[in-house]
Amino acid sequence: MSALLSPVAFLLSAEGGHADTFLGVPVVLWKTANLLLFFGLMWWLLKKPLTNFFRERHSEIEKALAKAEEDRTRAEALSAQLSLRLAEIETELENLKAAAHKDAEAEQAALLASAEAEAERIVARTKGEIESRMRHARVELTEFAGDLAVEMAREMLARGVTPEDQKRLVSAGVAAVTERKG
Repeated sequence: MSALLSPVAFLLSAEGGHADTFLGVPVVLWKTANLLLFFGLMWWLLKKPLTNFFRERHSEIEKALAKAEEDRTRAEALSAQLSLRLAEIETELENLKAAAHKDAEAEQAALLASAEAEAERIVARTKGEIESRMRHARVELTEFAGDLAVEMAREMLARGVTPEDQKRLVSAGVAAVTERKG
């Protein structure tokens, strides 16, 4: 209380000990009382609206914090789900790559086996054709050799057979034919 009165005492001493009075009370005390009354009245009038305002503001802030916490929780859950889904996608991608690689190797092996089988068929067909042509060439060569031998034998016979040899050959041939018939 002395802290409140010390400024009043200072004002009284500043005026040289003579202060203006109103109803026998120094004006400074009236001003101080007036100020305290003003603050008390303001407190009484504004207490309820300010209390309501701060209560509502506090409630709004709590709601905003609760919503922010809820949003953060949802965001964390969504982030966890997305991380899990991303991991699943990466795993699936690796599996697809492995399957594609395996399929490519299998396709390559199948194509290689098919090419080898086709090459073997071509080689077998070519060998068969070569053998067929060789047989045909042998047959032609044998026929040609036979024709040539007959021709050469005719020529040799024509040069070396005398008319007596011809008569004897004809008689032997007729005798052989008659023996066979009989």
